[in-house]
Amino acid sequence: MSNVTTIKGSLFSAPHGSIIIHACNTKGVWGSGIAKAFAKLFPRQRDIYSAVCQANGSKLLGTCLLIPAGKYTIGCLFTSKSFGQYVDSPDRILKATKTAIDDLIAQNVDKKPMHMCKINSGLFRVPWKDTKAILKESGESFTVYDY
Repeated sequence: MSNVTTIKGSLFSAPHGSIIIHACNTKGVWGSGIAKAFAKLFPRQRDIYSAVCQANGSKLLGTCLLIPAGKYTIGCLFTSKSFGQYVDSPDRILKATKTAIDDLIAQNVDKKPMHMCKINSGLFRVPWKDTKAILKESGESFTVYDY
């Protein structure tokens, strides 16, 4: 049995108590893709994320920020320094994803269920199979939403 389970539906329908995870830039911008939906649903958490980015910048690359958000915890995986035309290369994103996933797992001391979209595969333009391989290698269980 795979430790990465893919289901149809919205990430925002994950069970209460879960960590809902997405890939982020280190610039403090949740302006497009699923990050824009996070910004709309969780404006206070967006402000926390932005403040952390302003204080730490590119030093965040390859780390995870967990932000309490009521019934969820938001998991921000810093997998690219920037966004848009300045997004990091797929190889750099995958390297950062590996260490960010390791950081997420280390911080998840309560062993909360981890739910995510197909991180990196949208605006960061990384083939999903490459990111999925990193998740499988981690040995931890992830539920991935495909809608």
